Amino acid sequence: MAANTLPATKLLTFFSPPAPAGTTAAPIPFTRAELLSFPEVKIWLAMGYELESFENKLSPKDPSQVIVLVVLARLSPA
Repeated sequence: MAANTLPATKLLTFFSPPAPAGTTAAPIPFTRAELLSFPEVKIWLAMGYELESFENKLSPKDPSQVIVLVVLARLSPA
């Protein structure tokens, strides 16, 4: 993908695995370090993006599952 055709921001969504049936433990949110280790995030970081923000949310369909919304922004040329 040519640098001039890349979007200014990239949104990614990741899901934690659902808890096994009968488990009552609270879901564990994603950390910044975990997000930075995901292959999809690494690809965008290598193309000149940086992690702008992320937000952990509980799945409305399965409260034992975490959904994380990731916003990557293109680094502005110095």
